[in-house]
Amino acid sequence: MKTIFILAGGNDRKSPDYGQRLSEEVAKHVTNPKILSCFYSWPEETWEQKAEDWKNWFSNRFTQPLTYDYARADSLLEQMDTADVIYFHGGDTNMLFEHLPPAEELKKHFQGKVIIGSSAGANMLSTYFWSSKRAVFGEGLGVLDVNVMVHYGAPDHEGFKRTSEDWQREEAEFQKRIDDRTITHLPEGQFITTEQEIE
Repeated sequence: MKTIFILAGGNDRKSPDYGQRLSEEVAKHVTNPKILSCFYSWPEETWEQKAEDWKNWFSNRFTQPLTYDYARADSLLEQMDTADVIYFHGGDTNMLFEHLPPAEELKKHFQGKVIIGSSAGANMLSTYFWSSKRAVFGEGLGVLDVNVMVHYGAPDHEGFKRTSEDWQREEAEFQKRIDDRTITHLPEGQFITTEQEIE
């Protein structure tokens, strides 16, 4: 069963046309989507407010009717089963890993759905990633055979300022860690879509 993966560079809502482009992309695969947001990359006490903000954002930008919910603690897999679109939002990648079940469990529940990973979410889905916040190499869950640099080229990410030369240096360091594997650049406000058969 084909699963659609959308990988985004982060700071999604700061890009004025991101919502429209995402709406158009999701509409290619799902009608009247049931969207589930996962904010596991943030402290639990923030989830409800984030969900309210994102629910309004989706409602204002998606052209087709939708329903919306957010993942509660320890119920992600059950909630994913009733969703069409699962959005793993940005935040702290390590925190996201702490909350998630093993990759093999996740993949069973990904089948046939649209999975969106932005920033920390893209890091999680990847094989290897470069942490744009900590400027260190990391290993994702390997759901996809991609190696990502999120927030690519951003001059300032959460107070961490970088020049284009800094990004080139970090990219070269990342490349050394992953040998001849390809690096996928994910600038803020941009996304790529790939279709995979999940076993």
